Amino acid sequence: MSMPGPRDGGLARLRFFHRDPLGLFQSLIRDFGPRVQFRMGPWTFFLLNESESVGQVLAHHRPHFHKGPGLEPSNPLIGQGLLTSDEDDWIEQRRALAPVFRPQNISSMRPWLEEAVDQSLQNWEDGEPFDLESRMLRLSLTLALHTLFADPSHDDWIPEIGSDVTWLMDHFYRRSRSVWRFPYNVPGFNRRYHAHAQRLRRVVDRLTPTTPPFDTVWPHVSKERERRYHQTLTLIVAGFETTGHAMAWALDLMARHPAVESKVLQESGQDVFPTPETHPWTHAVLLESLRLYPPVWLLSRRAVHDVTLGDLRLPERSITLISPWLMHRNADVYPEASHFRPERWLGWKPESPYDFIPFGAGPRRCIGEHLALTEALMAVSRIVNRYRLIPTGPRDIFPGLTLGASAPMWVTATPRAAARGG
Repeated sequence: MSMPGPRDGGLARLRFFHRDPLGLFQSLIRDFGPRVQFRMGPWTFFLLNESESVGQVLAHHRPHFHKGPGLEPSNPLIGQGLLTSDEDDWIEQRRALAPVFRPQNISSMRPWLEEAVDQSLQNWEDGEPFDLESRMLRLSLTLALHTLFADPSHDDWIPEIGSDVTWLMDHFYRRSRSVWRFPYNVPGFNRRYHAHAQRLRRVVDRLTPTTPPFDTVWPHVSKERERRYHQTLTLIVAGFETTGHAMAWALDLMARHPAVESKVLQESGQDVFPTPETHPWTHAVLLESLRLYPPVWLLSRRAVHDVTLGDLRLPERSITLISPWLMHRNADVYPEASHFRPERWLGWKPESPYDFIPFGAGPRRCIGEHLALTEALMAVSRIVNRYRLIPTGPRDIFPGLTLGASAPMWVTATPRAAARGG
């Protein structure tokens, strides 16, 4: 059975995608339903926006698909890492890293997380506007270095590391949308890429890990130098922007909804490490911000051969697109889907696990999900407890490799004691 969808206009649609990918997806679903076949340029795509088909691709038939365009295994920086590897290599790396991301190990990281956040908050200016997104990205990178790599001694590197990773993520984004993808090793091309990549390799060589009371990545990555670069830098690249964006969107949404902020503020006064059980409103805010602004807004899979999913046939090399951003706006699952309603998550979750997929789904679900939520819950609670954030201007999204803001998220931070007149 073939899917409904437009049968012409491939070049115009490719231009539409480059200009406004989420707008294109919305229009296709509106006009043709939750499963759409279409062309962009010379390529055939299948856009899936209902939980059963999404589950088939991400979970039940996962071995029949490889990662789609963008982060290719040929990437000389992270191509051998967990994000881009497939099959046996991916399984081996996933199993090796699993002890680092177990809940018990993450619980042992809590004092290090608290110390890193407290140090970061010491530098917040009173009344001076700053870019909330940039600040949260820096905090996210700090937390990764303090926990995954157990190196709390080189915080002065973080702006440089963040700048290199941000440039590379933008490069991967532009490359994924380019018809002309020159191989990375062609002389004369990709010079800036290699310069940024080389600086990050030097960062890995300069890390001086301590011996914390928890498991870090170092015993679990390859001893072979090049593979070690790929595996460690993948963890930085994959976790840095996603967690940072998640925290920024959550704080910005709360600042614009004082009634919700007051409930989170009340929870933040508890003298306990935040968990979903002790801080249900804060946790609900994070889930709702991940619903509205999932950092990974697009998942793509390429069929390695002809694949049959029930009544659907996906040809070899065809590309399947799944957008968490679009899935999370299904009004049948989420009443008032375009509105910020964190109370929906209090004692409720979607019936299908594929209706809420900010961390992906199936075997390739993000290995760092629990760590990311632990970091975000603790950081957001501490920030709200100490500061009242006042946003300036509207926000618009930019769907790069991760879902960020299209312009700086300017805010001012007023200490709570000053805000209360104390």
